[in-house]
Amino acid sequence: MIKSFMFKHRLRAVQLGASLAIGGACLWMILAQLAPGFWDDVSVELRGLHPMSFVMATVCTCVSFLALGRYDATAHRHFRTGISSRQANISGTAAIALAQTLGLGVLTGAVARWRMLPGISMGMALRLSGFICLSFMAALLVVTALACLVLPAPSFTFWPALAVILALPLAVAAAFFYPTVTVGRIRMKVPSLAALCSILFWTAIDTMAAATALYLLIPGDAIAFTTLLPLFLMALGAALLTGTPGGVGPFELVLFGFAPEVASVQLLSGIIAFRAIYYAAPALIAMVAMMRPLTKSDLSAPVSLLKLNDASRAEVGIIRQNGGYLLQSAETDCAVWPTGQTLCALFDPLTRPNNDFIKTVQNEARLKNLIPVLYKCSANTALLARSAAWFVSHIADEAVLKPVGFDITAAPFRTLRRKLRAAQKSGVIIKQATTLPLAQMAQIDAAWQQANGRARGGTMGVFCADYLAHQQVFLAYRGNTLIAFASFHSGTHEWCLDLMRQRSDVPDGTMHSLIHHAIVCAGQRAIPRLSLAATPACPDPSSAVMVKLAQYVVRQSGGAGLRQFKSNFRPRWKSLYAAAPNRAVLAVGLADITRAVHRPDAPLVVAQPHHHDENYEVASRLAS
Repeated sequence: MIKSFMFKHRLRAVQLGASLAIGGACLWMILAQLAPGFWDDVSVELRGLHPMSFVMATVCTCVSFLALGRYDATAHRHFRTGISSRQANISGTAAIALAQTLGLGVLTGAVARWRMLPGISMGMALRLSGFICLSFMAALLVVTALACLVLPAPSFTFWPALAVILALPLAVAAAFFYPTVTVGRIRMKVPSLAALCSILFWTAIDTMAAATALYLLIPGDAIAFTTLLPLFLMALGAALLTGTPGGVGPFELVLFGFAPEVASVQLLSGIIAFRAIYYAAPALIAMVAMMRPLTKSDLSAPVSLLKLNDASRAEVGIIRQNGGYLLQSAETDCAVWPTGQTLCALFDPLTRPNNDFIKTVQNEARLKNLIPVLYKCSANTALLARSAAWFVSHIADEAVLKPVGFDITAAPFRTLRRKLRAAQKSGVIIKQATTLPLAQMAQIDAAWQQANGRARGGTMGVFCADYLAHQQVFLAYRGNTLIAFASFHSGTHEWCLDLMRQRSDVPDGTMHSLIHHAIVCAGQRAIPRLSLAATPACPDPSSAVMVKLAQYVVRQSGGAGLRQFKSNFRPRWKSLYAAAPNRAVLAVGLADITRAVHRPDAPLVVAQPHHHDENYEVASRLAS
């Protein structure tokens, strides 16, 4: 432990020494080229600057630091620290003001954040500081590349800048498809696309304002702003990479080395004035601010799990296994499921939906750097979203029936009666589980996955004892051998089909018998509504491309087989919708939900991924 501590301190000492050596070498190279009397000329230029130049540069510095504080707000939302945006902005502004002046940005910034924020550990402060440093450097690289391609810049920057821009879509795709990265035993959450866009936007504002401040402080018309901006960005990057205090040395060397035909006296005069306004003054203010740390903010944590059994939609029980939770506001509660890019509000609110519901989802998404999406909501909730100017799309149809008085003697149930007779003749016996035969169920689950491939996750159930303990489970036996099972989310208002598993050699009609037995039991308990869950919608788009896409989605998800199987029970088909603030956001949100379903992260409640997708089950074996 002591050796590790000593090693870290020695490493930091070496880093500091290297930074100071680089800065000193760069300054020596610059000073060696200065003519006699140079500093007298600089003094004259500084005294000759118009006072309004200092005022406007100060305004630009304030704009830049307001943008700098936004990095911390984004980082705190990423790490779910619970620190308010206001406190994150203040502490982040102070930390960056000190770090950019003193050097060793990650360590200096971490100490400043740890000092100013109540209840935050040094480890978290280091993670925040590292996150901000790395994400800013990445965003600065993109902004610099764009500036070098669009504005006058040294010719050697063209190909590197073009390579950065061409690689950008690949980086975005990687962040989308791999929202978490595992390195050894460490799982790291990649910033969401919303967080990356926010950092990129504020980086552009920050650097543009800072470059403008420098431009206003360079006497006369020594250099055009369009020429200065790419050079400033390159100089800033060099300063950050070397970690010298205030970037002194590398910053000046890049500007002096590549500024075309600019009087060195005017350029250095502007840099000196810029350092006084943009570095020294904010650092002094930050040191004063650190004398009085911020008080702990009082933020309401989201409700983990409330009384799901009282929910009007039993299917909200899915949040017991997918990392979701119940989001509570003054007037309504709703189940939400955070994915890589999306805060997905599942189904309808637990209480009557109102305008507060939409605002609550939007605010919660913003606090987590995610985009808000309503998923599989009813027509009433979809109308509410549309009234808030959200884009709404029909995505699924839910099979719903009334268990009380369910009667299969009528003519439309002819196929169902035939299936039930076939199962009965084969000796299939259906029981409702009182004690779960978990070992046998696990064998069926493993065999099913071996035959059908890895099951889906997210909005699908998980084979887990703790999860199934909250459900109604029905078992199909042949003799003393368990051959299939089905489970239902259960509540006082509804049951909803969730897991379905069967062996490959089950007799015909076994799964029909399981569902029918569950319907009868729900009717006996006076459950007013039973859902056989949703199937993909089969819209009729006008575009031929969209027709092909819709057919592909339905075919891949087993939509046709699902609908045929569930139609045997003559349910009422109820349209379900997805909604988001606009069409583009909805497209990204649905794509992310699809990724999370098809490529689920590590399961949250079990050690092995026994996810379930009843779409496969019905489509592949029960369509007849």
